[in-house]
Amino acid sequence: MTQRKGRKGGGKSAGPGGQCVCPSCGHTVDHKAGQPCYEKECPECGTKMTRE
Repeated sequence: MTQRKGRKGGGKSAGPGGQCVCPSCGHTVDHKAGQPCYEKECPECGTKMTRE
């Protein structure tokens, strides 16, 4: 089976599992399907989160 990249080019940027991580403070939260990490704000510092 070949690995595919997500729409934005990230290796793990597609799929239901994984974590959202804050690039500023490192805080992580569970990723929820249908809600991209980049739309979430870190509950600790308010920075937009990214997919781990």
